[in-house]
Amino acid sequence: MDVSGGTDSVEHDLAIETVVGSARRYAVMTGILLLLASVSLNVVLARRVRSFTQLQSNRAAERLLKVGTAVPPIAAKRLDGQPGVISYQGAEEPTVLYIFTPPCTWCSRNMDNLKTLLDKERGQYRFIGLSLSEQTLAEYVAKNDLQLPVYSGLSPETLKTYKLGSTPQTIVISPEGKVLEDWAGAYVGDEKSQIEAFFHVSLPGLRELPKAEKSKAAEVN
Repeated sequence: MDVSGGTDSVEHDLAIETVVGSARRYAVMTGILLLLASVSLNVVLARRVRSFTQLQSNRAAERLLKVGTAVPPIAAKRLDGQPGVISYQGAEEPTVLYIFTPPCTWCSRNMDNLKTLLDKERGQYRFIGLSLSEQTLAEYVAKNDLQLPVYSGLSPETLKTYKLGSTPQTIVISPEGKVLEDWAGAYVGDEKSQIEAFFHVSLPGLRELPKAEKSKAAEVN
């Protein structure tokens, strides 16, 4: 009986199974290697993100006053142009310095938050506005009906000592002249939560600007 054809067929099938099995093993190994590479890449990227976030946090912290820092009185100019001094010694309440500028878009958007803070915490804290610009300052104060003393004309030494430059910024100072808190930016996100927790208030959030002001802000930026 001639069985050579059957033998060739079996050997052929075995060869195909061997090739297919090898291909499957190769595909599985390739998938595992790709998965391991993806996991390793994700770990590396996560570490880089954490490092970048920590670096950004450290840089932000460097731009703010540390809690407990002793600060000197501020020599500045009142809204009427007369010289004045902001002193903490002898004050009955802690002082809240709100730093802003009239052209600042985020200051405008933060206005409802500021007014809510003034309404709810006046009497518990002494609020003082510090403008880093005298441009249209009187008109800005009147337009927004800001019910707090406003000063400007800060010296370069004061700007450096208090780490002022970006707006808005909020600094709380004790009657002993020591920093209790320092927040940079409008009251949104973490800053909003921290400020609400510190003052025990609920803030309304940022104000939407009219289209005309949005367009003007976009042109400036």
